[in-house]
This record gives sequence, C-alpha cells and structure tokens, in this order.
Amino acid sequence: MLRKAGRREFSERHGGFVVEGGGDGRPFQVACADDAEASAQEELSRYSDDLRKAEYRVEPDADDDQVLLVRESS
Repeated sequence: MLRKAGRREFSERHGGFVVEGGGDGRPFQVACADDAEASAQEELSRYSDDLRKAEYRVEPDADDDQVLLVRESS
C-alpha cells in the first residue's frame, strides 16, 4: 500500500519504509529507516496519512519514535 502511494521501500541504496510483524490480529510495525531524524519524522507522518487514507488504524509505538503500529480497521 505504501509503495502504491509512492513511498520508497528501504534498500541498500536508500532509506525508506520497513514493515515487520503482524498476523493473528496483532499490529504490524512500519518503520522509517532513514539516517536523518527530522526526515524520518516527516516521512512517518506521511506514512501515517497514507495508511489512514487506506482505512488502517495507526498509532505511534511508545517504545520507538521511528515506528508506527498499524492494524486493519474492523
């Protein structure tokens, strides 16, 4: 979904989003793998907006400021 919204996935050549976890009703994590803290926060805000537009529930991870917890809407 983030790729469809034009967001870049993390690779060896550039920063971007990383998705981990999920399944069995648990939230999955969307992280921003970017070297620049300010850039990462801006990008997380964009990820959050894109995911909410796609009707996902999004909240920040209390343990990591570069991670969003994402659940499918019920």
